Amino acid sequence: MVDYAVIANNVSYRYPDGSLGVENVSLEIKKGEKVAVIGENGSGKTTLIFLLSGLLKPSEGEVKILGFTNKQIEEIRKRVGVVFQNPDDFLFNPSVRDELLYVPRQLGLSEKEMEEIIRRFSELFGLKDVLEKPPFRLSGGEKKKVGIASVLVYTPEIVFLDEPTANVDAKTRKLVGEIITSYNGTVVVATHDLEIAEKCERAIVMKKGKVIFDSKFKSIDERILEIAGVI
Repeated sequence: MVDYAVIANNVSYRYPDGSLGVENVSLEIKKGEKVAVIGENGSGKTTLIFLLSGLLKPSEGEVKILGFTNKQIEEIRKRVGVVFQNPDDFLFNPSVRDELLYVPRQLGLSEKEMEEIIRRFSELFGLKDVLEKPPFRLSGGEKKKVGIASVLVYTPEIVFLDEPTANVDAKTRKLVGEIITSYNGTVVVATHDLEIAEKCERAIVMKKGKVIFDSKFKSIDERILEIAGVI
């Protein structure tokens, strides 16, 4: 029996103005799978990962995340991490150090464990010199690194990344690719960056809220990418 991280059945989502963001999507994501959701701006890829992560409730259909439904959102939040495209949407602590330790503190980790987290992740993401700075004073690339690090520190079972390479330098872009391939869990990344998408074994290609391709990344035909507007 295959264990699934996410199961979506006939899922649609309408925005408050009535426009359709995602239409009739059904898919299954296995535990440990690395999945790229590819599409141009406005294709619905961000809306889809928000639905698959439990951040949005479907207008129609059902999403199960690690066996839990939207009615069990607290259980989902303990196990799922989401990195938003715009870090300003979720960085709110007074310093980078506090941002990295926000969830570990909620989980009751010891001071020794939290200092190890600071040491390891500030080194990995090159944040040593900005630990005491407020996030709003960082550059866009630095904010993105803090956002990714603040999710990875608690090793969620599923990580959702929304355009993780937007506004970052080449070194950080390379690091994001390494994280996707090496992460010991399920990774779903929404992107129009094909070099990042190819780090995943599977691709879901979207156009105008619909899935137009769902298979191994290596089997994508260029025609599909042209239709999706990403090449």
